[in-house]
Amino acid sequence: MEKNPPPDSAWRLRVDLASAKVLIWAASVGRDVELSPDTHLYLATRYDRLAQVHRLRGRLAKARRLARLAAEHYLAGGWSGPPYAAALAMPRPERWVIVDAIAQSAARDNVA
Repeated sequence: MEKNPPPDSAWRLRVDLASAKVLIWAASVGRDVELSPDTHLYLATRYDRLAQVHRLRGRLAKARRLARLAAEHYLAGGWSGPPYAAALAMPRPERWVIVDAIAQSAARDNVA
């Protein structure tokens, strides 16, 4: 039986985005800085999840706007899609070997 993960809270995602924007603003005051790719990907995932919440609630215009922002951050972060599957080869396992690995003489010597 597979359980679906609980849906994201719109308020939690908004707080994540607002706190990230405040931290970005605080770090960039008086400086000319660019966001790192990791920061772009963080913002992209939050915008994408918030767009999904709005899409599920029927707010399609807002969902499209947030999805557009997510796409811009995904591109700026260098994301080019999910990783591709690779074929992996493993050697064939060897046959089982049954070994009686009990030390008979040492077991008798320690009984005394």
